[in-house]
Amino acid sequence: MKKVTAAFLVLILVGFIFNVFVGCAKSRKGRKLPINVAGIELEVELAITPEELSTGLMYRDRLDDNQGMLFVFSEERILSFWMKDTRVPLSIAFIKANGRIIQIESMKPYSLDSHVSKEMVKYALEMKDGWFANHKVKEGDIVKIPPIMN
Repeated sequence: MKKVTAAFLVLILVGFIFNVFVGCAKSRKGRKLPINVAGIELEVELAITPEELSTGLMYRDRLDDNQGMLFVFSEERILSFWMKDTRVPLSIAFIKANGRIIQIESMKPYSLDSHVSKEMVKYALEMKDGWFANHKVKEGDIVKIPPIMN
């Protein structure tokens, strides 16, 4: 009887550990949201929680052409981003609450340089480096972002 109980407890423990790892892997990719960037439809990952906001696209080995992350803040503020532990080159667009892009910058992998918004913004959109230029997206263009439930 003791062997059956011990085996059952081990099985439960293994199942629990498996669920934790699967849950972590799923949360790594995060929630997705369809947005429209100057007429271009995209589905981007969301960064809303403090952990998502601080981790962003760190530790990724690659980023597909139309893959990106939208950082969502509760209110407009001056934002600052760096590339610590970020392996892929990125472009970032700083976006006002009304969806207007006010600034686009390129960011180099592993750089500790700060990329600071020149105005208060509510959103930042990180895409593969050069994405905005390649799609002729520029400052002043509009990003349509549907309402987001936290």
